[in-house]
Amino acid sequence: MLKITNVTAVTMDAERRVIEDAALVIDGRKIAAIGRDTELSHRYSDVPLLDGGQMIALPGLIDTHAHADQSLLRGLGDRLHWMPFLDDIVEPYLQRRDPVDGVLANQLSMVEMLRSGTTTFVSPNVDPRDDFGALTAAIAELGIRAVLGRFIEPQPGEDSRRTARRTVEKALGVMRRWDNSEDGLVRLWFGLDVPRRAGDTEHPRFYEAVAQASRETGMGIVYHFCSEIEDAEYIEATYGCRPAEWSRDNHVLGPNVLLINGCWVSPLEIEILAETGTHLAHSPVANMKMATGILPVRSALECGVNVSLGTDGALNNNSFDMFGEMKTACLLQNSACRDAAALSAESALEMATIRGAAAIGRTHELGSLEPGKLADVVLIDRRDAVPIHNIASNLVFCCNRANVHTVFVNGRKVVADGRVVGLDEQELALAAQSRAESIRRQLKLSTGAAWPIIAPNKPGQH
Repeated sequence: MLKITNVTAVTMDAERRVIEDAALVIDGRKIAAIGRDTELSHRYSDVPLLDGGQMIALPGLIDTHAHADQSLLRGLGDRLHWMPFLDDIVEPYLQRRDPVDGVLANQLSMVEMLRSGTTTFVSPNVDPRDDFGALTAAIAELGIRAVLGRFIEPQPGEDSRRTARRTVEKALGVMRRWDNSEDGLVRLWFGLDVPRRAGDTEHPRFYEAVAQASRETGMGIVYHFCSEIEDAEYIEATYGCRPAEWSRDNHVLGPNVLLINGCWVSPLEIEILAETGTHLAHSPVANMKMATGILPVRSALECGVNVSLGTDGALNNNSFDMFGEMKTACLLQNSACRDAAALSAESALEMATIRGAAAIGRTHELGSLEPGKLADVVLIDRRDAVPIHNIASNLVFCCNRANVHTVFVNGRKVVADGRVVGLDEQELALAAQSRAESIRRQLKLSTGAAWPIIAPNKPGQH
């Protein structure tokens, strides 16, 4: 057991209590107690102590849209819209990528996430060719929590129930093996492929088979939805309906479904998502950077849609900083609505914690600091965030990943004093830089640099 004292706990519980001079007791993987230190001191007098140094205790942040396998391409997607972005960078990279590089990219991303206070992430399109054994082992070594959306697409040709079921069963062979592995840190979902542009084909039997398998196994479904005006217009022109209507008619909406982006969602579609209990992942930084559109977050929340937050990825964000995402979410909605109160700091903090837990169906385990929940805890240093009048405002508008001091996942300390425990971060960075440069040369990708680079002389040169 461990008792963390001398903290202000932002619990994110049902009452959204903020407990000053708080203590939090961790027993194994779970939170045993939380409350005023004076109330818990006698009950846990013999428990080892960790002085929180007047830091702020938060539940671990949950990133519901994080392409963790793309970090070796950081900065190479600048100034690109989605189709050249996919066709000229992402697809060539995936086609030629060594699975070892996929693991390295994920490691780089996961280290950045942990140092930013993210304890759980959803990777929506994990390549079936990846080495799942090595990937899950890397997740366990770092101690982060991952939802891996194993990419699944229909087979070309006949759209029969038999073909669809065979495709789904093949995917399930891998998914069942790794789901709930590594002490529960790893979960497997269906990373669904749906029509988004010319050349894509529709396979109703396939979507129905995925939906049925999701219900039977409890594995969720995640896919990009209404992300750009082009894919929304494509669905409407090709199928004569809005994307949410298409998804509903093809059985891929519901409480087990997480939709990514929704930048061009209409009021009708918001109502459909609310009625079906479907979740949304909002990625404001990447949406702004790629000029893809704006999810009407306030309208969605007011209609009863659960909206969470995601960073998207190092290729088009270009970071995994959920503090930056929270702040940007507020600024974007306020600007778009021309209302300084369009999205509050409190709402953004909910989207990064308890709403993120709801998006992955795990509010009973994650998203708040409460007895019985898993011990995913982040301690935030107050530096650069004083004085504190409104703690939610300070966390969202003042803090960033540099304020993250200590992180626990599953009761295990994985970040201490801002550094990932048990990892040589410099060695990882050097390996990532070397492989990233090789990949860029192999794919003949431009750095996009506008300024001249004066490189150091190599040994033997003058």
